[in-house]
Amino acid sequence: MHGTGRGSLDNFNGNLIHVGVAEWKTGRKPDAIRTTLGSCVGVVLYSVEKRAGGIAHVLLADAPPGRIVHRGKYAKPAVESLVADLKKLDLNPADVTARIFGGASMFDAMQSSFLKNVGPDNVRAVHEALAGLKIPISIEETGGTSGRTITLYLDDGRILLRSNGSEKYIYRT
Repeated sequence: MHGTGRGSLDNFNGNLIHVGVAEWKTGRKPDAIRTTLGSCVGVVLYSVEKRAGGIAHVLLADAPPGRIVHRGKYAKPAVESLVADLKKLDLNPADVTARIFGGASMFDAMQSSFLKNVGPDNVRAVHEALAGLKIPISIEETGGTSGRTITLYLDDGRILLRSNGSEKYIYRT
């Protein structure tokens, strides 16, 4: 997608890859990967050396007992699937860092304790999944009550974070 719309895409010459709910996608420079989050958690894995990475859009924390039908839906299998696809791009999990976003409390007004805790539970489960794979978290911007849109630019690993009508770049990988 060539930038013709919002200012942040004006000089962008790669493909913009969209990640839907309970999906994960990977790519290489010059592309970018984008997802929009509420109580879901976006797990960004990136290799500075390879200029490649991916995003998993985690819907729920823990899978129920039994067979997992949709691997992208739950934290542990989603992160494991993202890592497996990054290996296909010749990325070693030891060479990536994680940044996590989202996990907002979008359902505070509701009486359901399950809905109130979806965001924090997702964040906890993502922490556990990444720790199990020994992938360090370099940045975490989670919680609150507002949704976020994140765009990972694979040329240098920067993230464009949009929330509440404002936007900022995060350059630390």
